[in-house]
Amino acid sequence: MLLDFNSETPLYLQLASAIEDNILRGVFEEETQVPSTTEISVNFKINPATAGKGVNLLVDDGILYKKRGVGMFVCTGAKE
Repeated sequence: MLLDFNSETPLYLQLASAIEDNILRGVFEEETQVPSTTEISVNFKINPATAGKGVNLLVDDGILYKKRGVGMFVCTGAKE
C-alpha cells in the first residue's frame, strides 16, 4: 500500500481505498485481521486519527468489522 502525500485526495480516502484493494486482491482474506490503526499510522507516518477515519469508512460500508479489544477484521462477503 502506498499513500500519495501530494495528492488532492485526502489520506484517509487513499487508505480506505488501498485496504479495500488489498481485500479484493486477496492480501487480506475474509475473517482475517487487518493492521491496527496504530500499526497503519506508524508504517505510513500518518496521524492515528487519520488512520482511524479511513478504517472506520470501511466499517461503515460493511467491509470491516470491529472486535472490541481484539482488532479489525474483514467481513464475510467483503469481496462482493
